[in-house]
Amino acid sequence: MASFDPARVTKAEWIGLGAGLLAFIASFLPWFTFSVLGGVYSVSANAWSLGFAAWFPVLLLLAGSGLMLAQQLGVNVPVVKPGWPLVLFGVAVLSLIIILIRWLTLSGGTYGVFADSSISYGAGFGLYVGLVAAILFGLSQYLVFRAAGQSFAQVTKQFRGPGADPAPPTA
Repeated sequence: MASFDPARVTKAEWIGLGAGLLAFIASFLPWFTFSVLGGVYSVSANAWSLGFAAWFPVLLLLAGSGLMLAQQLGVNVPVVKPGWPLVLFGVAVLSLIIILIRWLTLSGGTYGVFADSSISYGAGFGLYVGLVAAILFGLSQYLVFRAAGQSFAQVTKQFRGPGADPAPPTA
């Protein structure tokens, strides 16, 4: 049976786990809203009904935090060459880029002279919460990556292989 010790989880990992939960909650909040007459009539769409560029980054963040939780529960996960924190950092960056594209491709605007007789539409609160969740998840993975004593220079050196380093400059 897998055991979970909360004292073993670092603050950065708690941020990552919380960001995954926040992304899940944000997926049910309105990512797009349309309101008429100052909000008397309004319609909204969450991430699950707004298309691939809304629900896919949420799934990526959920999978990433699920992997973090599995590691904390002692599940034996396969080893990857750059390390899971860097892979999950890439997942967070990809999620953030996709959410930003979704945000930029949503139309938005307000029509009408008075606030009570206007029509407004655009990105909803959930989209912004999803952006925050992706940023927090990326931050947490960067902190875990750095806490492990790794640097981006070391990782790129791993991928270049032996003998790929240029000769040091001579005086």
